[in-house]
Amino acid sequence: MAVLAASVWFFPGWLKTGEPSPGVMDCVSDAFPGEGAEFKSWDGDSIVWPTAVDSADKESWRFAFELATMPKEKREGLTLVGHSLGGRIVARVLARLAENGLKVKRGVLLGAAIPSGDTDIAKMGGGSLLPVIAVCNPDDVTLRYVYAMAGGEKAVAFGANGSVEPCANVVECVTPEGLTREVEVDRLWARVGILKDVANHHEQFYLRYLKRLLDGEGPSGKIMVPQGYPVIKGRVMDAEIWWDVLDSEKGWKLEKNILTGHCRILDPGKVRTAWGRESKMRAAFEKVKRQLNPAHTPQ
Repeated sequence: MAVLAASVWFFPGWLKTGEPSPGVMDCVSDAFPGEGAEFKSWDGDSIVWPTAVDSADKESWRFAFELATMPKEKREGLTLVGHSLGGRIVARVLARLAENGLKVKRGVLLGAAIPSGDTDIAKMGGGSLLPVIAVCNPDDVTLRYVYAMAGGEKAVAFGANGSVEPCANVVECVTPEGLTREVEVDRLWARVGILKDVANHHEQFYLRYLKRLLDGEGPSGKIMVPQGYPVIKGRVMDAEIWWDVLDSEKGWKLEKNILTGHCRILDPGKVRTAWGRESKMRAAFEKVKRQLNPAHTPQ
């Protein structure tokens, strides 16, 4: 049987859609050595965020049609990699392919700016022969705070949250602690460590970690806690006077306030990592427990 000639399409994020940022395609090529990497431009450079989001959703139909009409051998040799809104495009393209019984070789989402509960997230695994890799960073400042509060979709981002329920043929990979300090980025702001920690949505951080994953690096061990309301992490008093413990696992706690009825999740260091309505926090805590007790390691 002939070996398929594989290639990689890279979909950039907001305000970077016309041409590659310096060094980005080198990172893509490093992650996929020996495979031709192609930059896929799209109309997403509007400074108005809702306009760019709408454009990303429309452009996903164009790319899905392009893939659907190409020969099967070529399509099934393609890997689709998308960062931020580009990850949103990849998720929607995979979902459209799945609806038509078509697949690419693999999809990769890097800090995807798409709602965590979007219906296409649950569908996208069906459009990929290999498991979709979803690289998520629960400490991504842009996704966790800016997107959640000003994104206009009134939702937390998949790229910072993952999906509350497991998705078929999708593997969520959480970025390790200190990633921004380990990755060199050729930008003036990147020479200051604290600025790198704030501007940690940069595509090169995600791409460098993707390379490590593809080279065989195991799980980072960091727990991703799905969010309810926007929260700034902080250590809390935990005398359990005003809180009932609803569930616990390996030092983690799900607690409910006896006065307000809202819930919170505390890590073993008594740091509040999420809070919100009981139904959402119960579902979030179930995901925490799955991460603490993995049934198996996806290949």
